[in-house]
Amino acid sequence: MKERVSRRLFEHSRGVAMTCVELAGLWGAPAVEAETAGWLHDYCKELDADEIMARAEEMGLSIDAVERQRPVQLLHARVGAVEVARLGVPAAVCRAIERHTVGGAGMNVLDRCLYVADAAEPGRRYPGVEELRRLCHRSLDEAVAWSARRTLSRLVERGRPIHPGTTALYNETCR
Repeated sequence: MKERVSRRLFEHSRGVAMTCVELAGLWGAPAVEAETAGWLHDYCKELDADEIMARAEEMGLSIDAVERQRPVQLLHARVGAVEVARLGVPAAVCRAIERHTVGGAGMNVLDRCLYVADAAEPGRRYPGVEELRRLCHRSLDEAVAWSARRTLSRLVERGRPIHPGTTALYNETCR
């Protein structure tokens, strides 16, 4: 990753890997898979929109209307998951990478650890991040639900479309 991405993204990936390993230890996911997922989760994040779209189409991924509007933000995870799978990364890690941005229903422990680690890693600075970090240690389910609510709120405030995976995750965690 150090040769593939910018210094900023490398440092973010390091923080996500460290946080994901910590969460995996708390909530029962394999540490090696958590670390790998954390390091590789943004493998394709710095590709431009045209390149992301071209790779997604070449891979045969179905691309919905929401993803077409924001391909880098919404497709980098799916494209990255396919690319790292081709490098021999285990399927469980690829699944977590695929779901780390928008989430989805039926996320397993590794998926949820990565989803939350991406939002809670030490380099993140936004209102409420300390609350999320506390929740991570109290309940992984509560941390995932909090993060899904925050994502939905931000998208609605900004007038952005909501990915079906995010809606499904919110609906599953809404209690």
